[in-house]
Amino acid sequence: MKDNQSRSDAASRRKRSAVKAKGLMALEAGQVPEQVLQELKRRVLEIEDGYREVAQRMGQLYMYADQQGLAFLTRYLDQPMRHASDIEQAMVSIIDGLQLNAGGRLAGSS
Repeated sequence: MKDNQSRSDAASRRKRSAVKAKGLMALEAGQVPEQVLQELKRRVLEIEDGYREVAQRMGQLYMYADQQGLAFLTRYLDQPMRHASDIEQAMVSIIDGLQLNAGGRLAGSS
């Protein structure tokens, strides 16, 4: 059930960041074959899943350290946690760009 929630959360983040990603690869939209776009999307989704897992584990470590009163450790974990979240968001933006390119190609080809 957690996995479904994580995927749902990721889908929500992708929708929210779609506006940012709109111009991500618009110039190359007609130059990338559909099978390449699908493979890129698959690989980026794998990376996104990995970063989401890392962010969750780091969050658990952070909460445990906080419960144990280890403020020095939570201070050191703040920056890596933000970086993991930023990288996950970047992957979401890339996926959005790939989806927009694939969607635009389908709409423009009919």
